[in-house]
Amino acid sequence: MNKKVSSLLLLLVLSVTDAYLLAHPNLIGKLGVMVYKHVYIRNFPRALLTVLLVVGISLAICELIRLFADRKPATIFYSWLLGIAVFWFGYVYLTFSTFSYRITGKAFIYGAHLLPVILAGLFGRYLIKQILSKPRYVEVDPKENVSRDTPS
Repeated sequence: MNKKVSSLLLLLVLSVTDAYLLAHPNLIGKLGVMVYKHVYIRNFPRALLTVLLVVGISLAICELIRLFADRKPATIFYSWLLGIAVFWFGYVYLTFSTFSYRITGKAFIYGAHLLPVILAGLFGRYLIKQILSKPRYVEVDPKENVSRDTPS
């Protein structure tokens, strides 16, 4: 199987799993979803749409950076996105460690943790691929005797 297809299939399976977990809190979690008006995770189709939109937009951003950014700016963008995902995971961990969220059910808590982990894995994969990749081609100017990356 092609690596790209298997990666997309893995993202799809993780996204469906995350949506399922987010859409199935316990009774107290369901009350919290209704009280705080979290309509985007009220049921499985809405949670699936929300998760797929977040993962799809993140994947599109990564692909656009890969296609149009030079080597150094792309590495900086991916590092920045990975930092945001790790910060988001830390925020979710601290938030869901409080008593009011701990009683919403383990499935809901795991679902809340899974989305930042999916995004951190996605951004980390693109960052590592960018670091390990070779420049597209190197243009050498004999007068300056300096090489530089140029986009294709």
